[in-house]
This record gives sequence, structure tokens and C-alpha cells, in this order.
Amino acid sequence: MTDRVLPLRGINVFEAAARAESFHAAAEELNLTPSAVSHQIRLLEAVLGVKLFDRVGRGVTLTPEGAEYARSVRHSIRWLRAATSDMRARGQNGSVLDVVRIEAPPSFAHSWILPRLADLMSLQPGIDIRLNAQGSSIQGERLPWEPLVDAPADIQIVYGGDIWKDRASFMLRETFQPFCAPDLVEPNAFESPQALLSQTLISTFHNHMSWEEWLNLQGVQLDRNPVNRLQLDPSYLAIQAAAGGLGIVLESSILVQRELRSGALIAPFPHLERPGLGYWIFTPSTKRLSATVANVIDWLMAGAGSDK
Repeated sequence: MTDRVLPLRGINVFEAAARAESFHAAAEELNLTPSAVSHQIRLLEAVLGVKLFDRVGRGVTLTPEGAEYARSVRHSIRWLRAATSDMRARGQNGSVLDVVRIEAPPSFAHSWILPRLADLMSLQPGIDIRLNAQGSSIQGERLPWEPLVDAPADIQIVYGGDIWKDRASFMLRETFQPFCAPDLVEPNAFESPQALLSQTLISTFHNHMSWEEWLNLQGVQLDRNPVNRLQLDPSYLAIQAAAGGLGIVLESSILVQRELRSGALIAPFPHLERPGLGYWIFTPSTKRLSATVANVIDWLMAGAGSDK
């Protein structure tokens, strides 16, 4: 069997037998004989090259490899059942929803797109949005035209510099500066960036700008001072920690908009913001844009325009 051919019958039999830990119960569920179940399991074990069950008396129990494989198979079957149920519902409704697949970096999806989705759904009744929050950035090895899933995205939001200007549409430009909960500032107002060293500095590994870089630009040498540090990934976790008063976070102005509007975060040094990177909208050149995809892009651009 080649890697591209899956032993689907054997996998289905295995899932039933693993769930019940019984060949007899699997046989009854699948309307097979116990010997047919045993035969399918042996074929699957031969394909995989591992033993999936130990025969114990007249029963069976999963081996460690079998238990690991069963977890993966169970997850995949749940996904297939959900996809099948979704497609059946569309067929029964007699209409096909307009599906728009969007890829975006995790924190951008969480902090910028998600709060706006209700507006999009109200403007586009009947739309089926598939948001995959694992999008592209210049730090990763993936190029934006390489989808993360088998079905290519209709819209990819990529994070990076002007490298995208000839291949994507500019959306938003970020700046970086410290943000903190208001309670950290009021009793002990920060007179200069040096005062930040008395607080816990929260960072995210993949951020475009580090605390060392930002403080160096302000004439503060971080490596000469003992400072409490806290690294949280992705960015939205770091932002939530800062809003909860755990420390000061150095973050993108785009990702903290909701917290700034609600008053959960403030910028103690608004005049010391530094330029960061941008977000760009990329669409695969091999696909013709549908009217619905074009409408979603217009909606994204309108939201970005209101933030500039």
C-alpha cells in the first residue's frame, strides 16, 4: 500500500474495536463476524508495522501504540462526521452557502478579526466563514501561497514588511510601545522608561520588537539591571496578562485596540511608540475571486481604514 492509499475499512473496524476493546462488540456494531474483524485488524497491523491489540484470554486490550493510534483515529473520524453532517445539512436546505476561508496569524485573528465577525455576519447573511488562525509571517518558513490545510484559503492575512508590496494589498501598519493596566500607573506614575525596570516585563517570543531593543532606543540597558520577566505566547495571552495587572507588555498597537477602548490597558509613554511591521491581504492568483470573497476583502479593508 502506498502512503496515498488509506486502509479505510480496516481503520473503521479498528475504531469500533478500540472503542469497545472487544472484537465481538465491534462485529455486532458493524454487522460483521468476529473473524472478519480479526482479519481486518491483522491487515491493518501489517500495513502499520505495529501491534495494535494484545490478546488477553478471550478478549483484547490496546497496546500503547494502539491506544495512541486510536486517539488520532477518533479525532479524525469526529472531524469527518462533522464535515459530512455539515455538507448533508447544506444539501437538505437545497442551497449551498458561500464559503470563505481565511488564514490569519493567531493573535490577529483573536484580537482584531474575532471582535468584528458579528458585523460581517450581519452584513453577509448566508455566509460560511472558515477562519484558520495559523497564518503566515516573515518569521515562519511558510510562504503565503502555501496553505496550512488541504483546501487553500481564499484570503490570507500575512504579517511582515514591504516584501509583500508587489504581491499583496496593504492593510494595517503597527507600532510598538509598552502597555499596562491603569492601576500600575496611578500610584506610581512612570516618569521615564527607566522606571519600567521596577515592574515585571511581559513579552512574546515572536514579536517584531523585543524589550531589549525598545529600551535601548530609550537609553536604558536592560542587561545591566535585574528585572522580573514573563514570556507568554501567543500575543493575546501576554495582552490578557498585562490587562490583569501582571506587568507591562511591549506590544503591537493593532493587537491591543479592544483593551485600549475598554480602558483595560493604557500606554504610559504614548510619545515613545516605535514603527513595527504591517498586515497584508494576499489572495491566491490561481483562484478567481467570487463576489462573496471580494465583499469580505472590502469589509476587512473598511475595518482597517477605520483604525488608521
